[in-house]
Amino acid sequence: MQNNRFLKPFCFTLAAAIFTALVAAGQGQAQSPQKLTVYAQPSVNNDSLWMAMANNEYTKEGLDITYRLFPSGTTAFQSFNTGQGDIVLAGDLPSVQYFFRADGAYRVIAVIERDAKGYVGVARKDIKTPQDLIGKTVATRVGSTGSWFISEYLTKNGVDPSKVTVKNLDTQILPTALCQGDIAAFFIWQPVGSRTLEICPNDSHYLTDATGYIQGYLIAGARTELLNSAEGKDKVIRFLRATMKGRDVAEKDFAAVANYAKAKLDLSEKATREQWDTNIRPLALDKVFFEDFCSLSKWAMKDKVTSQPLDFSKFTWRDGLLAIDPKLAPEGPPPC
Repeated sequence: MQNNRFLKPFCFTLAAAIFTALVAAGQGQAQSPQKLTVYAQPSVNNDSLWMAMANNEYTKEGLDITYRLFPSGTTAFQSFNTGQGDIVLAGDLPSVQYFFRADGAYRVIAVIERDAKGYVGVARKDIKTPQDLIGKTVATRVGSTGSWFISEYLTKNGVDPSKVTVKNLDTQILPTALCQGDIAAFFIWQPVGSRTLEICPNDSHYLTDATGYIQGYLIAGARTELLNSAEGKDKVIRFLRATMKGRDVAEKDFAAVANYAKAKLDLSEKATREQWDTNIRPLALDKVFFEDFCSLSKWAMKDKVTSQPLDFSKFTWRDGLLAIDPKLAPEGPPPC
């Protein structure tokens, strides 16, 4: 009896100590957010991510986001290919090309943004028509969506693409090259066009946007190695959920987007407005995505950019969106 009298307080003390340790462990776990590195570009079509970061949505989802900027998705993929980064945001053509190069090690997880007016052809003032580009040098980030844009613009206007020289320049070089007269025009996404017109308004003008030619995309993709792990899948779902909350803010609060663009990228309100007005933010894998990427796939095969049709069952990873809302990721069509 005497032993039991001393045993009970001891058991109670031990149980309390275990409970305290478990609580402390849980608190420590909650205070250790999961790290996720995202590669992106300095463009307003990233505004869903901007607002998610500005409003701490990733932190609320238990993520510690490292947001690294590259001049283009093509450049980002060069770093991504070395094994760095977790999620990469890029355009349609770079993503398709990387998918085939990666031999199954990459999947698209969601469409972040798409539009046609956000892709522009900017030209010297003496270039008025597509025919004026014959014999001239135009530029883009070769391998980016700009390559597809140039091809479609020239072909649909009856200009043989072989009659125009295409120069490869990174996006930050394009305004200076055009303003100095080194190139006759460039085809790229905003805000590069807006910046150029601000730098040399007397020498440059908008020749066209991509309406009727292509619809440019910003899509998020990740390595299959990350997606196939339970921890990785959980992180990607958290990322998508937080980005959707950022999207809801970005769609309605232009002032917040403009403030972020000014503070982080030194973008003028006018330049931000031009792209913000045209942004479509699906945060899904929808019917329009399938149709547009089938068109891209057929063009890429015709121009020998790729050698096989796009198979959506291998190109996309639907699990993350399905976990949030099954309507966001319907099953894709057969290979294009």
